[in-house]
Amino acid sequence: MEIETITTEAQLCAIFMAEFNSLPGWTCHPEAAGFDVLVVHEDGRQIGVEAKLALNAKVADQILPSLGDEFYGRPGPDHRLVIVSKITDASAGIKKMLEHLGIRVLVASKYSRVKGCSHGFSIDSELFWPEKDLPRWGYYNRMFDWWPETRCAVPSVVTRLPAGVPSPIRLTPWKESALRVIAQMRLQGFITAKQIASYGIGVTAWTQSPGSKRAWLVRGASRGQWLETEHMPAFDKQHPDAYALAVTEIATKAAAPLELIS
Repeated sequence: MEIETITTEAQLCAIFMAEFNSLPGWTCHPEAAGFDVLVVHEDGRQIGVEAKLALNAKVADQILPSLGDEFYGRPGPDHRLVIVSKITDASAGIKKMLEHLGIRVLVASKYSRVKGCSHGFSIDSELFWPEKDLPRWGYYNRMFDWWPETRCAVPSVVTRLPAGVPSPIRLTPWKESALRVIAQMRLQGFITAKQIASYGIGVTAWTQSPGSKRAWLVRGASRGQWLETEHMPAFDKQHPDAYALAVTEIATKAAAPLELIS
């Protein structure tokens, strides 16, 4: 049976994530930390992944850290990886360049299996065989360790969002804080500017109208209280699992007994 050709980066990411998620201890987070996929091991180890149908200079710019990142302690993954659907004569040199710079490049291949043909990356052997200290023909090097001072922030939940799509919806640390603001506002019926700021995000977008856009909140009946409006972005609907987690977290804190300070 003829296998379907990979025609989008989203397909490429879906194949990659399905295979990587089957490995013990590893979890793929789509569109996280600025990567198409952030792969995280239960021990904390991270792999930042960018996907491209055809290897080009743009993906090299996306996967390599910015100049000076290591001096400013900016977060980053332990390893960096590019996945592509094919390597051509024109892109073979880019693959060689990236691997000399410490970026592994994996190519999707076609495999014949009991249940039919499918694409795969042979992740277990291509990336982790050198760590098993077992003999094997060919040259397999360990993934380069970028040794970041701080690892990437990992989303609180594994989202069901697609990876490798244009203008992706991302569950960022800012948006996770915004979900907590929304959860607290709905629990108590209002929110204050001080409470918004306590979650580490700015108040301006919530209470002021930038240009022609309407503010997300309006003044309540009591001084200092702000109420939700129809202009509030639907962050909760974009990330229902993360919002449910935020609701539980806020409700648990609200129900916790007060501690007396002696």
